[in-house]
Amino acid sequence: MPSFEPRPFPPPSLTGVPIDYITEQLHNLAAQFWDIPDSADCTIIVPFPHAQGIPELPALSLTSVIEPTFSFAANYENTNLGRRATQPPLNAVPRISMQLHIDYLAAHSSYLRGLFSGALPLDLMYSSTPPSSSSSVPADRLPRLMPCSPDHPILFLPVPDPTSFHLLVHWMYFGDLTYIQDCLHQGLIQWEGIARNVEYLGLNSEIKIFLGNWYHAWLDTDREAESCSGDSDTVFADSDSEDEDYSTTSDLDEFPESDDEKLASRGRTTTTRPLSFQSLRSPSV
Repeated sequence: MPSFEPRPFPPPSLTGVPIDYITEQLHNLAAQFWDIPDSADCTIIVPFPHAQGIPELPALSLTSVIEPTFSFAANYENTNLGRRATQPPLNAVPRISMQLHIDYLAAHSSYLRGLFSGALPLDLMYSSTPPSSSSSVPADRLPRLMPCSPDHPILFLPVPDPTSFHLLVHWMYFGDLTYIQDCLHQGLIQWEGIARNVEYLGLNSEIKIFLGNWYHAWLDTDREAESCSGDSDTVFADSDSEDEDYSTTSDLDEFPESDDEKLASRGRTTTTRPLSFQSLRSPSV
């Protein structure tokens, strides 16, 4: 059982207020809370199970002025804080500790919203609450609450791609996708990795639409080949046929399916298979 006091979101004082409006106001106030650990009301601990030594976090120096706090544990499942980064044991699992604010996480992540509201990971796993693929998440990949004070939960959060998690957190605070876009373009993070994080956390449709658009612009080689093939009368079709065949990427509700040959060139590896996402169910406010 959790040792902290559950924090429903939205709070009772904002019952009936649209969550989009609450999120917008949180973005407007983000500068007052970002990089202010003294005001944080939760700690998120993210392990890096495949890292050798202290892992690199793309664009961290651009998004934060605070040096990351790393610790080491003897194994992946050990949920205590482990040893300090200056004295890592052999084959230790590095993990980063982030001092954050519940409202920003809960406003964007349906999974974290459920956890901070008092639900247990297994309860969310077998409910209709995202992440949609939670039934395929191994037990050691489920988040777990660690011993903590009643007003400051400490959450062990083994996200699929730890190298891009801090970028998603920055987006949750500011609503700015610039750093994610730049890191994708530079190949510093993988498209599939951050897409799996989005599914795991149950993030809202804004980030899904962005990643869907980015995929079609940079990774969907079949669409590019189709646009360049055919006779001139096919390329310059009249407006009626265009209306029938063309579908804007802004209407995407799911991430596209793809094969390894399409995506090997940019933004992801070829060792894992992408997942398609179901629509996010809006919370009741």
